[in-house]
Order: sequence, then structure tokens, then C-alpha cells
Amino acid sequence: MATRNLLFLRTIPTSLAELQAAITQGILFSSSSITSIKYLDIAITLPASFGTTISRRHTFYQVSNIVNRVYTLTEGTNDDIDINVILLHEDYNVCGGVIRHWSDLRRLNEVGQWLNILWVEDADDLFGPNCKNVVPLQIEHESADERWWENHSNTMETLAEREEHKVSCVGGTFDYLHAGHKLLLTMTAYMIPSDATSPKIIVGLTGAELLKNKKHKEYVTSWETRCEATVSFLRGVVGDARPVAFHSEEDTEMELESDLPTSSRIKRFELSSPVGKDPITVEMHEIQDAFGPTITMEEVSCLVVSEETKGGGKLINDKRQDLGWSDLEVFTVGLVGGDGTVATKLSSTEMRRRRAEKANVLKGFVS
Repeated sequence: MATRNLLFLRTIPTSLAELQAAITQGILFSSSSITSIKYLDIAITLPASFGTTISRRHTFYQVSNIVNRVYTLTEGTNDDIDINVILLHEDYNVCGGVIRHWSDLRRLNEVGQWLNILWVEDADDLFGPNCKNVVPLQIEHESADERWWENHSNTMETLAEREEHKVSCVGGTFDYLHAGHKLLLTMTAYMIPSDATSPKIIVGLTGAELLKNKKHKEYVTSWETRCEATVSFLRGVVGDARPVAFHSEEDTEMELESDLPTSSRIKRFELSSPVGKDPITVEMHEIQDAFGPTITMEEVSCLVVSEETKGGGKLINDKRQDLGWSDLEVFTVGLVGGDGTVATKLSSTEMRRRRAEKANVLKGFVS
């Protein structure tokens, strides 16, 4: 039996109170289910105002705000349910990569992906009038007419004339994937447009050298475990239902005739979108420094960072200028959790601290 529910938002609520009510009811319904619901997928349709041709560069901050807000509203409601955000669009032509089409939800439901589909607006024409697992939510609609997702200082920035990116990059430890990680990975995948040829996502995943000074580093999961979790999440956001397969022949060494810091191993995977566009190659690089593949691969053109790590973008571009390469276009996602500041953000360090604290308590019982 399926262990997932789907909260389907056919249109994006213009009222934040309405959005919060829908999310809260979706989580409460899933929490009270007599079956074991472990996952709640929240599918939110991108605004029609984006038009029929969506520039991933020009809409980055609006979409980042939407995903951030949804994850922030779920934080702390029920830690036992794993929540993932799915981005939708009604126009098939702009779908691909991380933007999925409504028809993909119907297809997945027909093969038993979800136990229940929770919806705020009429969904009969999407899932069919005879669909047995659709549950309407009772949400009081408000007459607000606000584009709250545009409330960001970077939204109105004028971007330089530049092509859309087909190779995007992100770096991190990605230990115990939480909402902040999911936002970062989702927006890295978002930067790949639907018509990109040979698209690629590069993830610099911290290795042993960068973990030396991590707090509670003994509770950091293995590189292989973090790699599998990261790729599994990326598969989910693009709609590739295949399991992650690890094979020894996927391991390769990056050898460069240079004294620049390099990655120590790479694993490659392929993500297939249900829309049928070119599959996305995911390269997982084990990195031992703050630069990783951004200064060993000239093809990288886009870097997605968090507010906490955005200073690294300038250091990387300084290195690339020394090499005579073009700068990376750096996009920043906001912090998830609390009031959006570093002091209250979600943190893997805090999760490891709790595990260390729990281990010390248990040690006291057995000593």
C-alpha cells in the first residue's frame, strides 16, 4: 500500500493564510491517517503570469520564494512525515526537468503512487470524476490579490544578457537532507530549461578533508549514503521513479595536469523527465576544498548558493578569472526555518548535535 499522500494546489494561493491553511490541513490529515503515511508531496502550480515561455534565470527568485515559503510553513508541524515540493505547470511546452505537467500526476496516481490526493480546488477534470482516492479539503478562500512570491530584494534585479544555463552547480555536505537542502537542490535543478541540450547538474559533495572541522563530524553519514540520498531526491523532483543504482564501474578518478585542487571521485547518474525531453546527467563530485569542479570544469556556468554561503561565489569567480574563464552566474536562495536568519535556520549541525546528545544519554543508561 502507498505510504505517500499528495496535496494538490491547482493554483497558487494569493493569500498566505490560505496557503498555510491548505498545508496545515494536508499535514494533519496525513498525520491522522490510520495507515502509515511517511511522505507528503505538495504539488504547487507555478503562476500563469510566468507566461508560456519561462526563463529559468528571470523567474529564479520568484520560484525560490514559492518553494521556500511552502517548506517554511511545513517546518516543525510533523517531523515524522517527509515533505517534498513538486513544481507544476499547465502548459506542456514549458515543462521539463523540475517543472512537471499536470498529466504526470494523473499517470502516477493510476499506478498507485499516492494513497490520498488532497485538493483545494476542483480536480475532477484532472484525476477523473470516478477517482476513488480524492479527498477535498475545506479551505476558506480569501480575496487577497497579492503576488507574495515577488517580495524579494533580488526579484527586481536586472540580469545581464545571457543564455539560459544547461550546466548548473551546487555544493554542500547534504547530511540528513532537510528542507533547506531540498530548496537548494530543487532550485539548482530548476535552472535547467526544458529545451536544454545535454543538460547537467553538478553537485560538489564534501569529502573527508572538508569534514575535519565539522561539529559532531562522527555523526556525518558516509559519502555514499549522502550521494544516494541526494540523487534520490533529485529523481523525485523531476519525476524519475527509477531507483538509484550504484555500481563500482561508475567510480572514476579525475586526473588533471594541474596543481589546482581537484575532486577525488565522481559518480554519474541520469534523470529522465516524464515530459520526454533530454535526460539530465547528474555528476556527484567528492570535493576536498571549497572550489571543487567550478574551477576544473569550464563548462559550468551557473552556481546556486544559500544566503550563508554566497560569499563563496565571489571567491570562485576570482579563481575562474585567473584561469581566463567566464564568471559563473550566481543565484542565492533564502534560508528556510525560523525568521530566515542564520541564527534560526535549519541546520544539519543541529541535527548531529541532537544525535550526539541522544547518544550520550543512552551511554549513561548502559554504563
